Amino acid sequence: MTNQPDSNESFHRVSAWRPAYEGFAIASWSITLFWTLHLFFSGKLPLFWCSLLWTVIGFMLLTRIRSFIDVLAARAVLSGCKQTFITFDDLASLMKGHDKDLWLGIGFRWWPEHSQKLYELTKWDWSRLQLPASLTRLFLTHPALPEEAAGLPIIHGVSDTDEPIFRPIKNFEGGLCLCGTTQAGKGVYLSHLVSQAIARGDVVIVIDPKHSSRLKDTIYHACLAADRDEPLTFHPAFPDTGIRLDPMHSFTNATEIASRIRQAFPPNMDESFANFAWMAVNAIAQGLIALNIRPTLPLIARYVRLGIYDLLESLLEHHALHHAEPHWEKRIPELAKMAGRPPLPTLSERLMALVAWYETELTQSEKEPAIDGLIEVFRHNREHYSKITASLLPILSMLTTGKLADSLSPTVTDIHDTRPVMNLEKIINGGHVLYIGLDAMPNPTVASTLAGIWLADLANIAGRRYNLGLSGGKAPRISLFVDEVSNVINVPLIEILNKGAESGIQTTCAMQTIADLAHRMGSLEAAHVVLANLNNLIALRTKDQMTQNFVVETLGNTYICNQATTFSSRSPDSLNPNFSSSFSHQVDSSLEPVFPPAFLGKLPNCEAIVQVSAGYIYKTRCPILVKRIPS
Repeated sequence: MTNQPDSNESFHRVSAWRPAYEGFAIASWSITLFWTLHLFFSGKLPLFWCSLLWTVIGFMLLTRIRSFIDVLAARAVLSGCKQTFITFDDLASLMKGHDKDLWLGIGFRWWPEHSQKLYELTKWDWSRLQLPASLTRLFLTHPALPEEAAGLPIIHGVSDTDEPIFRPIKNFEGGLCLCGTTQAGKGVYLSHLVSQAIARGDVVIVIDPKHSSRLKDTIYHACLAADRDEPLTFHPAFPDTGIRLDPMHSFTNATEIASRIRQAFPPNMDESFANFAWMAVNAIAQGLIALNIRPTLPLIARYVRLGIYDLLESLLEHHALHHAEPHWEKRIPELAKMAGRPPLPTLSERLMALVAWYETELTQSEKEPAIDGLIEVFRHNREHYSKITASLLPILSMLTTGKLADSLSPTVTDIHDTRPVMNLEKIINGGHVLYIGLDAMPNPTVASTLAGIWLADLANIAGRRYNLGLSGGKAPRISLFVDEVSNVINVPLIEILNKGAESGIQTTCAMQTIADLAHRMGSLEAAHVVLANLNNLIALRTKDQMTQNFVVETLGNTYICNQATTFSSRSPDSLNPNFSSSFSHQVDSSLEPVFPPAFLGKLPNCEAIVQVSAGYIYKTRCPILVKRIPS
């Protein structure tokens, strides 16, 4: 699989892409053989001379037959390979003995010789080199690519090697980018990657914005085949099924809660507005924690919508029980005047008095950080606060109304809701498989927000692994798969790509084009920040030039040999018989892409060019994973 071909193979192969002229020689030697047999049986030639002739004829005949078969075999593989199928049992058998490897499909390692051959084929009418279907079937162990199928068969035909490709799973710790246009086979490759992660026993988290039923069914059958529990599922469009998944359950401090809510802010929100909104949410979360109340999305949305006044008053009352002097309530009218003008005319005199008491009567050592944050929000300009919350409230309202609120902020004591209550930390500790459908097509805003909150939660879990000394392979591996990454890319996912590998998170991101990613990120430079953290690449058919350029740059360049032959002759017009001629053969090389960019748009379905971070390049095809082979 990894042995480099002989350097002469390309020239031998190019010379084999021609008509099989050896057929005429085979016919001639066959006639000669029958003629010598006739001479022997008719008694016209003795056995000794016939034996000598038969030896020479046999040697020449076998030599020509071998050359004839080589030529036909080389031309037969130019017909490519039809899409095939593989069952979960077959995949399990294939993976035996490869527990620490990733199967990339069936194909061959791509060497400069293969680049040379593909460039050579672009100079010819390669369709004239293909054999008739009847002959092709004699040389191929698999059906040829049909004419009506998408893509060119010759891309996989530059090599007659076609074997399973394995690479150590450790090579993919740096992230994997799976790119390809619509219906090129991304789902097929993603299904294989997810199924192998399930078979390895990894914690598997799949985020699927479009809710592919094929991918979901594959995950279910892969769990059955691996004898694992059924996958946990979450989908906002079907809140009555699946699990309840609390994104706010696990945290170390209140700032983590605020950072997750920060992912719900509109991407075009002004940075100063976003910073204050983060501060307000952080103050609410700190206040709830100080009162021993677990922060939830509905509670945070309530205090963002109605104001923090009730929360602030409850926290100040609790603080006054421990720090206020006896009979301080007699000074309420006096303290209320000291507090100044209330932000709202409906606020109680007692709240204003408590604020004045806290600000004027307590020493610095008696201050409470949670109260300080709430008072800062309390004193902020009301009009400015309303403008900020006007951008945040629609998103929070979507997440905290209807049945979705019960799914994201579950009440454990609700006896009428029998759905399991889970969170990412519990799922990871239990070694589960989680499928999250986001329903991005009808509701992209909510889908993006949900993905952002959970990815922020996962990034926090990765951070806690570092803090607890569980990095460097000491914690169970988490295989994270994000389909249509341009729908959900955010800062936490970039942090996971950048720093999550050592904490045990292996990430695979699937996308269609870099243009989609750049549009989501706001610029091409920002998109390349994401791509720079994906050290491995599986590139299927893509028509987008920007994506093609990225793939070509990733694969690198190689030297391509170019040959030119020139023949000229000249004779003078005079009667002097002076004739001259010249012949020249020039061979040079030029630095060209390893894989011609134009062919990226001509790859057949479920075929890809693969680049592994260890420096290996492969050409692969991937069978469709099914429960049983269709008839």
